[in-house]
Amino acid sequence: MMFEERKVNIEGVPLNSATAGAANIFLNSGNNTKAKSDGTVIHLNTEKPTEVGVHINTTLSIASSKKIKLLFILNFLLSVLCMVISSSIAFYYWNEMISMRRQLETMRDQFVYQSVKDGHQDSIQQSALTSVRSYKPEREPRMDPSVDESKPRRYYVEDLGEDMLLVDSSKKAEKTDKTDGDVPVSGLPIFQKELLVAQFNGAMSETHLGSKSIIGPWERDVNVSSKGSESKIELHSDKDYVTIKESGLYLVYAQIVYLSRAPNCYFLWARQSSHPRLLSTCATGDNTSNKNPKQAQMSCSVQTVARFNTGDTVNLAQREPNQILWLRPGNSYFGFVKLSS
Repeated sequence: MMFEERKVNIEGVPLNSATAGAANIFLNSGNNTKAKSDGTVIHLNTEKPTEVGVHINTTLSIASSKKIKLLFILNFLLSVLCMVISSSIAFYYWNEMISMRRQLETMRDQFVYQSVKDGHQDSIQQSALTSVRSYKPEREPRMDPSVDESKPRRYYVEDLGEDMLLVDSSKKAEKTDKTDGDVPVSGLPIFQKELLVAQFNGAMSETHLGSKSIIGPWERDVNVSSKGSESKIELHSDKDYVTIKESGLYLVYAQIVYLSRAPNCYFLWARQSSHPRLLSTCATGDNTSNKNPKQAQMSCSVQTVARFNTGDTVNLAQREPNQILWLRPGNSYFGFVKLSS
């Protein structure tokens, strides 16, 4: 005997339980109706209880919270950021590969161009060696018709542009002598003349100036000064200053050695009548060593270019009083070199 399939739909059955968070459903398909259970009991009367099939359809609704939404948004933003970073890195390396490729192509083109150029030059050289070219014959010197061939003579070749001429060396010497005699001495360069030089050395070993400001005495250095410099740059009788007797442009130099550890300064003056003119200044710093003054000596040198007129006087003046100077040759000196008139 066949049994028809029957479906039982249960709707609106409350799933209540004494235990919080639990829901129990009990199916009773037997004759025992006295079963006690905590939950919902459903009684099904069937002839064959073993043939009862249970199908439970449930619908679960999940309520999304704010945290889940926030996590979703963060995950989405992180994914976008990763994509942007990956795209940037890929674009950078792509540009680098393109640039490297262009450089390699440029190097290849240069190499090909150089190879073609070298091959072209080699072909030109080979063609120059194998080709036949016509050259003009070299110029042959002709003899001077006035030369006597019966006597042995020495000749030199005179270049006349398109022509060459053999000339007797004795005639060349006569021509050179005449030419040299026509050149005036005033036309020679300045370095072929003897320069006017006047140098003056200190005339004392140690000099205590005291309240005196003019540095001296001086004496002419005859080994350095040129001949006749006494009449052109004259040393005064008191040997403290010099007088310029020949106007012109001069190089003036000076050096003073001090036996002191204190700062010092001196001036190079030129004077015309009552109009003084400062040419240069030389100053030293202080010597911080613990040596005595003779071992802690300090030197101060200066040089300048000045134009003097006839009658100008030149001297050196000390700024600080009560200074000890080492006025000896090779230590303290000053001089003049005339550059031009």
